[in-house]
Amino acid sequence: MKRSIKYWLGKLFARDIDLKNSSFLYLFFSFLSITFVVEYFILKFFINMEVGLDKEMPVIMTLFVISILFLASGFFIDIIKNKTRFFNIGLLICIIGLFLTTFTHPLFDIIGLLIVLISIPQLIIIWCSTLVHETNILNRGRVTAMILTSSFLIGLLGLFFLFFEHLFIYLIILEIILLIVIIINSRFYEYIETKDRLKSDRKYFEIIFEKHFSRYSVGLAFLSGLLGGLLNDSLSYFEGYKINILVFSITSFFYILAAGWFFDNLGRKNTLVIGILMVSFFYITFGSFYEAPADVPVFGIPKEIHISLHYAFAILPLILAIITIAGDFSTERGNLKYRGSVNGIFISLMFFGIGLGYLLYKMISVLYNKFEDMQVWVPNLPNLLNSFVLVIVLVWMMAGKDILVSKEKDWAKSLKTLFVLSNSGVCLYNHDFVLKDQTKEEEEEKEECRFDEDLVSGAITGILSILSEITRSSKHIKKIEKEGNHFYFAFGKYHIAALITTTDLPILYKKLEAFSRVFEQNFSEEVKNFKGNVQVFSSTSYMIDRYFSQKYI
Repeated sequence: MKRSIKYWLGKLFARDIDLKNSSFLYLFFSFLSITFVVEYFILKFFINMEVGLDKEMPVIMTLFVISILFLASGFFIDIIKNKTRFFNIGLLICIIGLFLTTFTHPLFDIIGLLIVLISIPQLIIIWCSTLVHETNILNRGRVTAMILTSSFLIGLLGLFFLFFEHLFIYLIILEIILLIVIIINSRFYEYIETKDRLKSDRKYFEIIFEKHFSRYSVGLAFLSGLLGGLLNDSLSYFEGYKINILVFSITSFFYILAAGWFFDNLGRKNTLVIGILMVSFFYITFGSFYEAPADVPVFGIPKEIHISLHYAFAILPLILAIITIAGDFSTERGNLKYRGSVNGIFISLMFFGIGLGYLLYKMISVLYNKFEDMQVWVPNLPNLLNSFVLVIVLVWMMAGKDILVSKEKDWAKSLKTLFVLSNSGVCLYNHDFVLKDQTKEEEEEKEECRFDEDLVSGAITGILSILSEITRSSKHIKKIEKEGNHFYFAFGKYHIAALITTTDLPILYKKLEAFSRVFEQNFSEEVKNFKGNVQVFSSTSYMIDRYFSQKYI
């Protein structure tokens, strides 16, 4: 019973999550360092925002500027090869900008804010690129959700730095501590792009105007526009932003974790459709009661709680969707060269959508106030516009393809055989995935015609050597295809791991690489000093369960 519950929980939450500790820690601490700064300025904006076109227009223009900065940062980050080092330098520059804002002289304050404004988009794009590099289509939603929720909750400590301005210097000290932690972690984790990985025959505009790319990016931009409209309407209605932090935080925490699980198990499109239907209730009900006094509840829910729930279902889920889906598109073959640009355009469209939506709904409010007859001609236009956009986006998204297709979810069904070979061609360990799923009679029949592992191992190493000689390349061959079978190769210092499958899936190579890395860590001395005793590698079966288990399918 305990074992079945363990497998069920593993299937639900931990399936295919095999990040190295150093990778996860780097992603967590680097995102936390960004979150503290971003949340501080966002909370400051929410608290100090005042009603009035003259006060709101600078905010709208700032959103458009941020949109341009993210777009430009994407192109710039694609040029950078050592992402880890550049992130550390960028965070240091951002901290310097924060320090300059502590000076009373307006010039220092403006320069400091500009430094922060320019550096944060670059840090976010680098972080997104690193996340994409370390995750895959089967775990990206859950990994992003875990980092997003934990960083967001810890980042709420920034409220202390906001309400007690004399504590702001401690925010800078906290950022310095995080920078030191990240630099120390960089000794164990480093992300450097290679020229070989960045080769692509595709052009940037060919990628962004591809049908399915456009469908997701435009759909998410429209949802961002609705969020911008919500920010405008709630500011006007409450004459400032009112939010119950406790309700918003708890709801966001559980909803984001659930959304991450849905992304990885139900697919991107299905999860987005469910999310749109969920948030539609809040958009439509808020608009329906917009003219009512603030103390009138919405379906029994106080309006402050209602708007807090609305924010919880609209803000962080949108960020999760953008990071996850942008990551999926930036890992497609031919798109790796533009990984930063792909992430940049998705985030850029989010800020552009929020700014444009805010501006559009603000113009509607201004027209309503200037021309009273307009309310008679077109009553409750914002609510009608919300409903219309939601229906359009829903149909628009449902007509697209799902990024997470069934063959990727069922990757284990394509596994055939795994070999671990020494560099000299001796078979150290092999595992037949097909044989493990046979009935007893089929297993006996297959056992009779089973191949000689050492013969196959020698053939594999021989083929790899010949191909390297023919191509006159020192680079290792990663994949060979033959008559519907796909051979993946991962190379350690003293061994070669070979995986035979029936389907060509990038996730399979990532799993083989992870398996090979752990095998090297556990058996490097045994392989280096190999004397013919293969029994020392018997515990490899536990590694196979970890990286290639079919129990979760």
